[in-house]
Amino acid sequence: MTIKLAIVGSGFGMYCLLPAFNKINNCKVVSICGKNSERMESYCKTFGIKRYNNWRQMLQKEKPDAVAIAVIPKYQFEIAKYSLENNIAVFAEKPLTISYDTSFELNELAKKAELPNMIDFEFPEIPEWKKVKEILETKLKDKISNINVDWTFLSYDLKNKIKSWKTDSKQGGGALSLVFSHTFYYLEYFLGPITDIQSNLCISKKSLNKGETTVDMVVKFQNNCIGNLHVDISNSENNHHVIEFNGKNEKLILQNHSKNLVDNFEIIFQEHDKIQKIKPDNYYKNINKSEDPRVKTVSLVAEKFINWCNTGISKKPDFEDGLRVQELIDKSKLNKI
Repeated sequence: MTIKLAIVGSGFGMYCLLPAFNKINNCKVVSICGKNSERMESYCKTFGIKRYNNWRQMLQKEKPDAVAIAVIPKYQFEIAKYSLENNIAVFAEKPLTISYDTSFELNELAKKAELPNMIDFEFPEIPEWKKVKEILETKLKDKISNINVDWTFLSYDLKNKIKSWKTDSKQGGGALSLVFSHTFYYLEYFLGPITDIQSNLCISKKSLNKGETTVDMVVKFQNNCIGNLHVDISNSENNHHVIEFNGKNEKLILQNHSKNLVDNFEIIFQEHDKIQKIKPDNYYKNINKSEDPRVKTVSLVAEKFINWCNTGISKKPDFEDGLRVQELIDKSKLNKI
């Protein structure tokens, strides 16, 4: 069955979600709702889809089976809720909403309606990340005692002095919701439930809306592993994303020292005095270098969503995961050092 999909969003929705879903068999993107621009008109012409200014009107006229949403988190709740109430499956961006209560409501609606629901946590789809997960579950099971995360870069909005929702915590921006939401998801993906959080949030002068730009955190996992975490989206001097898993005689490192957020990761495994670089077995296929680098990764999450729509078999990451991340975000705001 071919799933009819509509997209809401003229930023990430246009340049990433549209080409990502367009790659998937049994999926037909029929329309997009977003601001009019030459770039938008070009995308609509290239992909042969209609453009709307009003998302509600689009959903009523096109009657899609599913919708993919990439809007300001503050407004995602209303669109997702309307869609679920009208029997439309939902693919959402992170964070799911801006509060635990509204995220809980969406998750309950999705379960009650028994509709496919997914949230775009794409890092675990990267081949090197999958390989690290495999190593943790086989060679290093129950051996990791602590994990260190250091993720620093200069965000586009801070670099260009843009006053947008991405630097406004009240709208779902700021480093904690915008970036650390990914970190919360992948920490539990790798090591299981987090049971305790102590956090420190700092604001750079570069943040025009005063949204936090640096997150320093200590977490404890259910398996007693300790995490020391640092995320800084205001650092123009260095770009890196390094995750270190430490055991008594082992160290596993997943690292990327490039400006590309999803490519160029490498795996280093140290056991006693032996150090080796490990490569995953499978890499991406049919890469279009003219697209945003994230398209190929997001398309893997999108494919899971379309498969769920077609088979009725649930997939991860879903709204339950989005709700869990929102719970951890809220705890971080309460448990400040």
